[in-house]
Amino acid sequence: MRERGNARFVPTRSVTVAFEARDKPRAYGVVANLSDGGACLWTDASLEAGQRVSLAVSFARESHPVPAEARVVWTSPEKGSGGRRYGVQWDKEAPEARNLRRLISESA
Repeated sequence: MRERGNARFVPTRSVTVAFEARDKPRAYGVVANLSDGGACLWTDASLEAGQRVSLAVSFARESHPVPAEARVVWTSPEKGSGGRRYGVQWDKEAPEARNLRRLISESA
């Protein structure tokens, strides 16, 4: 089993996400857990491993969503009408990465 490089946690306040991918309609989801390295998202959207997505991450008590770039690194099978889980890895070189890391640490 592969060991994770970043400690994950379940946010104490609601964190939601809207994301866009090329040739796909805008989709929405809920963040199940997150870390400095990425997040696990629940959504009914259809994404593929390796796909790049543009995210708008909404943290409770923040006035605006935080833009973030990520890559889908794993997917899970669909579970009934509850949608799928996807693992995304943040693009740490993106200009918004510092603000995203700050909000993640404050949500822990």
